[in-house]
Amino acid sequence: MLWSGGYDVGDATARLRGNGPGSSAPAFTLFTADSRISSATAPEFRVGLAVTPRIAFDGGVSFAQPRVAIAIAGDAEAPAQELIGEKLEQYQVDARVTWQLPIAMGRRLAPFASIGGGYLRQLHEDRGLAETGQIYYAGGGVKYWMKGGNGASKAVGIGADARVTLRKDGIDFENKTRPYPSVLLMLFVGL
Repeated sequence: MLWSGGYDVGDATARLRGNGPGSSAPAFTLFTADSRISSATAPEFRVGLAVTPRIAFDGGVSFAQPRVAIAIAGDAEAPAQELIGEKLEQYQVDARVTWQLPIAMGRRLAPFASIGGGYLRQLHEDRGLAETGQIYYAGGGVKYWMKGGNGASKAVGIGADARVTLRKDGIDFENKTRPYPSVLLMLFVGL
């Protein structure tokens, strides 16, 4: 399971032309709106290959349904409010390299570092508009073998991976690269 934290996607200010004297009267602010993609939890499926006892490559796919939340403030006629916004369909395909660190933590527990990147596709609620982008991430975690891990039998275990993810393009009103946290909890089976 992959949990992705929320991140800002831009803000806007609704202004009206002021009614002061002259052609350059100061604008009147009607309200401000801050937008963000909400956090989401998604199933993620990964397939990997160990190329050495310490280095492995894997690829994954995930599907999530975050929302575009909008917070409205500064409106003289209404209190500040947050709207849950539209639900997105978000697809992610990525690849990564993991390096099992040479740190002894017992026979079954192994820390690792990872780095990866991939393709992001976000569909608006009515599926009438698609946005594409890229993701890049780096992080680390631990794997715990419940069975195997010594090459003599099939490996079965659990793990956790915490990442800092950078999202470029996709749905964003300011076209900025946005950082957000991600956590992957996994059950793995080795053949």
